[in-house]
Amino acid sequence: MSKRLFFAGDRQVAVLDGPDRSAGRDEVAIRIDAAGVCGSDLHYLYRVPSSERGKPRLGVTINPDAVPGHEPAGTVTAVGDGVDTLEPGDRVIVHHISGCGHCDWCIRDLPMHCATKKTYGFDIDGAFAGQMVAKAKDVVKVPDGISMPVAAYCACGAGTAYNALRKLGLTSADTIIIFGLGPVGLAAVAFAHDFGARVAAVDVSAERRELAGRAGADLLIDPRETEAAAAVLEWNGRGASVGLDASGNPHARHQLLDAMTILGRVAFVGEGGDVRIDVSEQIIHKQLTVVGSWVFGLSELGGVLDYVAEREVDLASLVTDVYDIAAAAEAFAVADASASGKVVITMGGSTASTAPTPENAGGAS
Repeated sequence: MSKRLFFAGDRQVAVLDGPDRSAGRDEVAIRIDAAGVCGSDLHYLYRVPSSERGKPRLGVTINPDAVPGHEPAGTVTAVGDGVDTLEPGDRVIVHHISGCGHCDWCIRDLPMHCATKKTYGFDIDGAFAGQMVAKAKDVVKVPDGISMPVAAYCACGAGTAYNALRKLGLTSADTIIIFGLGPVGLAAVAFAHDFGARVAAVDVSAERRELAGRAGADLLIDPRETEAAAAVLEWNGRGASVGLDASGNPHARHQLLDAMTILGRVAFVGEGGDVRIDVSEQIIHKQLTVVGSWVFGLSELGGVLDYVAEREVDLASLVTDVYDIAAAAEAFAVADASASGKVVITMGGSTASTAPTPENAGGAS
């Protein structure tokens, strides 16, 4: 038995007891040491009205009976038959999208497009529990020197930022503007700074702008006080050559396109919302390249871990709040307030609440 989280909807979080599953063939059992709170958890689980649990949201349908959490970092405790790449004691993270392994998308390491993919924490049991079971093929070893909270951060949020910057081909010759300084945007600041680019960071939260400054941002912009395009133009005389939206905010996206210079490259990463685009003035006449960037493949997950370890990228300073699972309700309230860095939940020493059992609550099994 171990503790696990249950989301009843309407920003309610309960800590329940549940049985642990043994590792089957081609699987490993993992003791969860840290699990990150992702913006997707807020969108798809925490903020969802109780009447809409399990219904499609932003194009995704969630299994309400699955243990939530898709940023797992932990220690292998047992391996099933057929597993020879991992052993008990290995420090690992889990790639949260488990594809079939043999379709064209999986062969190209793009499992997010696999027609039969399953997502840990959304479709199948995930990381907000004392233990989880994962397919061995979805597991990546964590290099020495990376803490479990940072490893969990890389499992989705920081990995998503790293992947987007690689798609954009960011170099030290670029000026990048990043809108939205939640965990993904903050990681993008840290990576962009390490890539050698000049970094402008935009958010309404003073706390998050301060974190961005510590992570290496050269120009901090409060969009309520300053138009970002004007600020960047005054700063470097031409605008941003690269832009990344991690906000999901329509007005921020519009400002991002305004801030771009000729032949700029833009990635939309933040989920939800829409944007009003002046196609001629903002895109065609500037000859912008605009891409969507959605998570990453297994090789990229290993790549971001290696990069963080080798370059000693300071993601640890962006993990601002670490809570035991017993205080998960507080952890999610902090994340929901949109003024912190990365929020991480650990699994030791927790006690279950007096919440209903999964069987009579329709919760996690």
